Amino acid sequence: MIAFLRGNLHAVNGDNVIVDVNGVGYLVQVPLSMLAGLPSPGGEVVLHTFMAVREDGVSLYGFDTVEALEVFRLLLNVNGVGPRGALSLLSVMTPGGLAAAVREENAALLSRAPGIGKKIAQRVILELKDKLRAVIHPAVAAVSGGQEGKSRDAVEALVSLGFGPSQAALAVGRAVRELGPGAPPAEMVRYALRQLAERK
Repeated sequence: MIAFLRGNLHAVNGDNVIVDVNGVGYLVQVPLSMLAGLPSPGGEVVLHTFMAVREDGVSLYGFDTVEALEVFRLLLNVNGVGPRGALSLLSVMTPGGLAAAVREENAALLSRAPGIGKKIAQRVILELKDKLRAVIHPAVAAVSGGQEGKSRDAVEALVSLGFGPSQAALAVGRAVRELGPGAPPAEMVRYALRQLAERK
């Protein structure tokens, strides 16, 4: 079992990253929401990992915090939510935002994740309402949910303009680091567009 990886970020391809650990490249699937916080290629990363072993192969899923990994594990215990579904949920919201949505019984927000219908969203709420409290404090969830909403709105705006989800997430991440998490979505989008134009 691989519990974590520490190495240099080699490449980002959609929702996959390759981490170079002493000359060995590990392919790790990560939530899109995490891409914004990754360093540039060559920078050091630490990923807390979950290894899924199946008949058709072995997959590694990576997270930037132990908290995110624990939420991923809890999601896997919900009937009908596999690794892809759990990753999809954590791609559209942070662990804190997910905990806030579950606490508020906001099935509509959860079902915005690709592959998660209303029925599965209700099941996530029913099965995890008490369990998520042990992982994420309600006050932290409320703050995370508010900050996450602004970044998510900015990413969605860039996607609607024709940028890919991972490209948009990375650009918004740079905007958040430069402007601060309290910046309005419109300001994040303007900053991200300038950065994207300079990188063409």
